[in-house]
Amino acid sequence: MNKKLYIFIGLILSINIVNGNIISLYSYIRQRLNINTISPEKFNICEPLQNKLEDYTYNFNSNISISILDDSGDFIVDINGKIPRIPASNQKILSSAFSLDILGPYYTLNTSLKETNDGSLYIEASGDPDFDRSHLGELINDLNNSNYNPNLKIPIIIKSIDSSNWWPSSWSNADRKEEYGAPITKYSIASNTSINSLNNPINNFIYELENALRKKNLSKKYFVKSVNEDNPIDYISTIKVINSAPLYILLNLVNSESHNFTAEVIFRHALNDWSHDFPNLKYSNWIKDQNFNSDNFIFADASGLSRKNRVTTYGLSQFLRRMKLNRFSDYYFSSFSILGVRGSLANVNAPANLKGRILAKSGRLNNVRSVSGIILGEAKVFSIIVNNMDNSTKHIMRILSIVDEIDNCN
Repeated sequence: MNKKLYIFIGLILSINIVNGNIISLYSYIRQRLNINTISPEKFNICEPLQNKLEDYTYNFNSNISISILDDSGDFIVDINGKIPRIPASNQKILSSAFSLDILGPYYTLNTSLKETNDGSLYIEASGDPDFDRSHLGELINDLNNSNYNPNLKIPIIIKSIDSSNWWPSSWSNADRKEEYGAPITKYSIASNTSINSLNNPINNFIYELENALRKKNLSKKYFVKSVNEDNPIDYISTIKVINSAPLYILLNLVNSESHNFTAEVIFRHALNDWSHDFPNLKYSNWIKDQNFNSDNFIFADASGLSRKNRVTTYGLSQFLRRMKLNRFSDYYFSSFSILGVRGSLANVNAPANLKGRILAKSGRLNNVRSVSGIILGEAKVFSIIVNNMDNSTKHIMRILSIVDEIDNCN
């Protein structure tokens, strides 16, 4: 089906709107067409810029990859672009795009209190990173209005999960003890803080729920019961629902603040699978559908905390070019950090000429530094990954300054 026919179908659908789903379908069709027919990238190296960057990186060439791609699809700089490297949180560039494309910007993570067939209550959680004590109190608040039988104490059921399934298997034991390596579970209390994220999540949730019941004088009527995650729950009604912020807000946690827990949770919602079983076929097929070179990419987690992840700057810059064609591209790129202004790049010691002009996702692990994104006003996509090198942030800033300074590619 050619492009004109797609446009004609889109116009007919737009005229005959019944609800927003038709517009969404047209947007998706247009996105697929644009990505499938995007002009292939080619190497059209800007010799003055390439030579200057090669001179600058001469002493650490083996530790760095640099890819600079202009809007027309020309690679104007390529230094080790096809060498797979550990991306750190640049892995979130891929996983957050997948989550957004599958779920849409208004998807929410819901925590529900439900009544079961046998009269018990059940809390169905979804890993909302901002769910806190006040939300927990709000969830059970209406129970004060329920009938009280002094001879019957009603269980409030939560589903437990074995601690071996709290993290992707490739996360190190050292990282699991840190705030940034919080357990990935549906039952969490304020996992967007460093206060409770290290506690046993199930025990912590039970503790907070029991406290909330006591504070509301409900502990004589209800008690908390933990069951295995495989235990079937047949519920007949929903009593209360607490919604998270919409996904486009959560993406700012993922990309601007580089929040690992949120990245992992929304990725599992997009997969509809909490098994930590990577690589996943659904994600792998989606990557193939983006029509870019993902050779040598290895997916070990959604957040980039695993040292087993691998990407190339060659592929990552191509992917960012395609995300400009995504129907949710505005939500996606607005979730990135802004150099010297917002997010994980806010406090970077950057040259004055670059502040406010670099929209990017940054990543950091021991001996890993990565920054990939867009140079605003110059229509350039870039990806820079450094492995096993000191002063890497300083070098990345200097590289971006050189790219900004040289505009003569003739």
